[in-house]
Amino acid sequence: MNRQPAFSQPSFSTTDLGVLIGAPAFALPAWFLPERHWPALARLLSPMAIGDLTKDAAATEATIRKTLGGRLPEAARTILRDMGAEGIFTFFQVLKCHRPGDWEPAVRIAGFEHVHAALAAGRGAVLWVSHAFHGHLGAKVGFHRAGLKVVHLSTPAHGFSATRFGVRYLNRMQTRIEDRFIAERVLLPLQGQNAALQTLVKRLKANRVVSITGQRGTGRAVEARFLDGTLALAPGAPALAQLTGAKLLPVFAFRGAGGVVEVTVEPEIALEGARDAAIASAVQAFAARSEPYVLRHPGQWLSWVQL
Repeated sequence: MNRQPAFSQPSFSTTDLGVLIGAPAFALPAWFLPERHWPALARLLSPMAIGDLTKDAAATEATIRKTLGGRLPEAARTILRDMGAEGIFTFFQVLKCHRPGDWEPAVRIAGFEHVHAALAAGRGAVLWVSHAFHGHLGAKVGFHRAGLKVVHLSTPAHGFSATRFGVRYLNRMQTRIEDRFIAERVLLPLQGQNAALQTLVKRLKANRVVSITGQRGTGRAVEARFLDGTLALAPGAPALAQLTGAKLLPVFAFRGAGGVVEVTVEPEIALEGARDAAIASAVQAFAARSEPYVLRHPGQWLSWVQL
């Protein structure tokens, strides 16, 4: 286990400036260009987004190649550009959702019988969502399509920026749309860890569904083997499930053929034994479950830049 630096908030950043300039410009193709043309345009514009993903592209590419260990030799050279393109594609989705007419991304759902079985058991469910571009809006649309009233754990930095300006003004572009598809957003750390934890525990004890993104986070992390490298994840989801007795269900949302986002809930990850051992085992299981999805859609997985 290791610790990351505490969350800090600068006032403004070049990313904020890029979003301020880019949002009106990108709204034109998002609103008026047919969606079948989005991937090509996003690919063309992708170099603009790479700097927001990593400050050292060469080092990130080296980490990706090392982690892949000879798998996907062609894709290893293009994953960062593919990620930039997917980020722009999902930006188009968010912007089009702001257009009058109630547009939403096309999704296909699978495995939601695992959620209904967890609710039938009466202790709620924790949806542990893979850290991918479509794990944000696409997954929430899928939850809503399945009839779930999800309580989502989030941070003020979710969206486009971690600055004070971005949190106050820019991130609402994203969260306002996502909030259409969830019942409640619980903020961390603005409410404090204890307040957020207490809220989630209360919701699970009421047999509700909580979603948490499977990413590194800013606090304590647990490491697991991933391909030929190491993936570090915040332990909040398995810790919360073990504390409450809720079922821990991994969720994967990736854009497939025809542009449809496939939102898949997999069978539960068991939490057995002492707390630390159970959490470490759950993190390893989540990493192992993630591998085939990441290898099929490497340019859509955001955690490459956190390895």
